[in-house]
Amino acid sequence: MKKIYLMRHGETLFNTMDVNQGQCDSPLTENGIRQAKAAKAWFDAHNVHFDEVYSSTSERACDTAEIVSGGMPYTRRKDLKEIFLGMKEASPISENPTYPYGDYFVKYGGEDLDAFTERVYGAVKDIAEHTAGECILIVSHGMAIRRFLTEFPEKAGEVTDFIGNCGVLEMTYADGKLTVEKIIDPNGHLKGAG
Repeated sequence: MKKIYLMRHGETLFNTMDVNQGQCDSPLTENGIRQAKAAKAWFDAHNVHFDEVYSSTSERACDTAEIVSGGMPYTRRKDLKEIFLGMKEASPISENPTYPYGDYFVKYGGEDLDAFTERVYGAVKDIAEHTAGECILIVSHGMAIRRFLTEFPEKAGEVTDFIGNCGVLEMTYADGKLTVEKIIDPNGHLKGAG
């Protein structure tokens, strides 16, 4: 059995501005760096030692992965990136329709929500299936994790909004099946945007 930790990046400049990030990038804030350090401290306190680390190719996720893993080498994967919002990248969140958005972003050249969900779920499952390590950290994004959770309806109800910055899904992988065991909040806030 493998342990998989799927984690959201730390707070970014765009998070503080209430701006859609999508696949465009903004740096971690000082608070985001503190959040990543707090997550590392949580893993250390719980004697969690990663065999392998994966990250979205976005800078905010890579920086978080580097801090949380203590500088371990890691693999960057494009299929862990946030949803592409087309012309709505870096637009005000206040312009978004009510989640789950339907085809709103597709009209602006963005990614289809179902295809995005498949992409992220497929990436995590592929890592679980093909990684030799027994304890794996994967750093991704808020909407990516929110959509990933739709594949686990029994857990999706535990998070009614975006999982907070540096929030973590602890999962097991055995006999070809991913199971979400719990949601870890090393910074004490499950809500956040983007």
